[in-house]
Amino acid sequence: MRREHGSWILGAALSLLLTASPALAQGQIIIINNNAPGVGFNDPTPAAPVGGNPGTTLGQQRLNVFEFAAGIWEATLKPKNDIFVQAQFVPLGQNVLGSAGTTFVFRDFPGAELPGTWYPSALADQLAGQELNPGFPDINASFSTNFVFYLGFDNNEGTLVDLLPVVIHELAHGLGFANFVTETTGAQFLGFPDVYSEYTLDVTTFKIWNQMTNAERAASALNIRKVSWSGLNVAKDTPKVLQPGEPALRITAPAALGPFMVGTASFGPPLTAAGISGQIVLGDDGVPPGSDGCTAFSPGALQGKIALLDRGTCTFVVKVKNAQDAGAIAVIIADNVAGSPPAGLGGADPTITIPSVRVTLTDGNTIKGVLPATGALVLDLSVLAGTDRVLGLAMLAALDPVALGSSISHWEAVAFPNQLMEPAINADLTNSVTPPQDLTSSLMTDIGWFSDADGVPDGRDACLGSPRSATVEIGSCVSTAPNTVFVNGCRVADLANDCADQAKNHGSYISCIEHLEQALLSAGVLTKDQAKSLDRCAKHH
Repeated sequence: MRREHGSWILGAALSLLLTASPALAQGQIIIINNNAPGVGFNDPTPAAPVGGNPGTTLGQQRLNVFEFAAGIWEATLKPKNDIFVQAQFVPLGQNVLGSAGTTFVFRDFPGAELPGTWYPSALADQLAGQELNPGFPDINASFSTNFVFYLGFDNNEGTLVDLLPVVIHELAHGLGFANFVTETTGAQFLGFPDVYSEYTLDVTTFKIWNQMTNAERAASALNIRKVSWSGLNVAKDTPKVLQPGEPALRITAPAALGPFMVGTASFGPPLTAAGISGQIVLGDDGVPPGSDGCTAFSPGALQGKIALLDRGTCTFVVKVKNAQDAGAIAVIIADNVAGSPPAGLGGADPTITIPSVRVTLTDGNTIKGVLPATGALVLDLSVLAGTDRVLGLAMLAALDPVALGSSISHWEAVAFPNQLMEPAINADLTNSVTPPQDLTSSLMTDIGWFSDADGVPDGRDACLGSPRSATVEIGSCVSTAPNTVFVNGCRVADLANDCADQAKNHGSYISCIEHLEQALLSAGVLTKDQAKSLDRCAKHH
């Protein structure tokens, strides 16, 4: 089931045309109930309290979940201004759980880190330190009445869809986890770049999306597992969050082929680093179309083999169980429609004891062309799950065909542990948006939610949160050494603090400071008098 960020723009304006409102020390995320009486948030249907949610009506429980999700984002982002979210429960169709996005975008406002670049409303307010569009909501969010959601706060949803991570996910889109590009054409909104695309990197061309032509962006949106996030904060946190192990299929004979991308199953055992190897054969159950595996195979027909079956006609669990009963040690299901990367296999059957995966239609045809073949289904521990094989960066969800609202504005679904901002809901999600569970807050850091206003965009700032004093201060001693900002976002004070952090004793600290002073003198950053002033402060610290 998809979670889309949907239509993101109700309008756009430049901040110079707007009137500022007073900033608050700590803002709140305020939910504006947009439902009519008797429906959505106002649904009077009685409900028993569940999973920490004390509401006694369906509408109140829904609102409680929204407020709980808003509290998680408030505690994480610490907004300077109130963030207004217009929200409603409405029918959204069979496969969409919710959609949300910013209502306005802004560029060239006071505090913007990137000139001529669109920012979503809530983030623009944060950087400006004021409400840029007072009286209007920052985010619009809709959630489906077509689903029976679990409304507790404890992740104990069982077979239901847990509403809380869905709301956290959609609020993230409104807060900035989305670009403003039409991926099918590559067109930017009104021809201007956006802050999200500033860190969207194609690792084939080594261009960020804001540097590309429309045609290049449209092509990149289809460059499966070759589009990644280049921001420093996500890169720094990725090893803390993602685990080694990308599932893959390799053919070893009659010729080496692959690795092929695979979608894993929600049933049966997971793939392992040791893998499972054997002869791959086309499973023919004898009933047209034969290779779908929907009819029981002859006993022992697949003994010791990895069965390749076609998608369609019956459920995945029926196919895999039939192959298992015929002696198969694993199952590969080839898709019957074009698309990439391959989705997972849904379903549940505790009696299935063999692994199974899905491959794309194209890869399935390639494999059929070399059968019988020898191959292996493995968990490749040489790569962190969800990172590219070029630069090791966290991958974004390039999809073929493009899915507007999902493509690029999510993490690639192969990430493990499953991430909140993957395109589809996963039952193992927590309510965390921060490392070591999740990378969402790391991306929010890259796009500027915690800006230190040093003129260096936060996704390229190696010293986010630098001391802002005009001169270097060591303890209570104020030197005359200017606290210069370098191109990587670090200041002289950061370098002095590094000496303190790394020193084993006061002598090694002074030695480090003296080397720093000589380097800064040689670079023309400090004068001799300023270096002496810094030295005096260090020696008295």
